Amino acid sequence: YCALLLSLSKLFSKCQELKSPKAAFEFLLCEILALELPDIPGLEQERNSLYQQRLDNLGYDVGFRYVEKLAQNRPLMSDPLEIVKFVCKDFWDDVFKKKVDKLQTNHRGVFVLSDFKFKWLDRYASDDISSKQAAARMLHFPCGILRGALANLGLSSIVVAEFNTLPACTFNIKIKSP
Repeated sequence: YCALLLSLSKLFSKCQELKSPKAAFEFLLCEILALELPDIPGLEQERNSLYQQRLDNLGYDVGFRYVEKLAQNRPLMSDPLEIVKFVCKDFWDDVFKKKVDKLQTNHRGVFVLSDFKFKWLDRYASDDISSKQAAARMLHFPCGILRGALANLGLSSIVVAEFNTLPACTFNIKIKSP
């Protein structure tokens, strides 16, 4: 947590210089992704899993709180399709400054959100292995954001991101049965 506090203080000083919320968020995201868990010999796989879980949990908190403010003046939604449409249009537009390019569903609790130019993946658009690994790691944060937003709107879900050609990606959402 000391590293996070130091990173945040650097971020705030940069933000004051730049006076730009978009730049501030970019710096914050970079600092979050730069956080590393301590090396534990022989436990690399567990370390990666903990790192991914931490990013997902951070995203969950952000999405849960963000959608609360966004949806506070809207009527309650109960239909899962209606909730996912709200996330694809209003929430996605507010967070990523564009709407989801494609939404598909099997009407059995599975939704696929496609973004053909996911702007958080722009910097990872090369084909080398390290860029793809970094992109895969970074996608745990927006998966958490989606999961948190859906949870606050009443849907418990599992969210997984996939990509073939960067910066396009898909988010697979599986709604858990109550």
